[in-house]
Amino acid sequence: MAGRIPWRVVDVQLQALRTIWISSTRPDGRPHSVPVWFLWENGDSPAIVFSSLDNTQKNRNLSQQSWVIMHAGDGDDTYILEGKAEPILEPTERERLNRAYMEKYVDPGSGAQATFGERDIVYRVRIRHVMTWMYGTIGNRTDWHFPS
Repeated sequence: MAGRIPWRVVDVQLQALRTIWISSTRPDGRPHSVPVWFLWENGDSPAIVFSSLDNTQKNRNLSQQSWVIMHAGDGDDTYILEGKAEPILEPTERERLNRAYMEKYVDPGSGAQATFGERDIVYRVRIRHVMTWMYGTIGNRTDWHFPS
């Protein structure tokens, strides 16, 4: 690991964020980027979990090319993550993640909880590379690489 930004800074920020941008590639090679709600899993193999309706452009893209780039921040404090999106098919794991998703995404007015729907495909992106910098200077850029 190079740079000066501690991993705990990245971890805390990704735990706190509500939205991250997912960039995927259309079958014809054009880029596609959309914001999604997500869960952050920190550990030996950090990951992002998100869902996509079965008929969306994002899902069509991922069925052809599963590598994605995700980003958050405003350009001054930036988090860029790369990895491969894989569908979560195991029902018990999907339910465990759905409970965490429901806890994270609660409408403050009504108390309604977001949930993974029947038509949602739930993906886990095992992070392979994280690049971050802070305070508008590339001088403190820090990279982390994780095994595949």
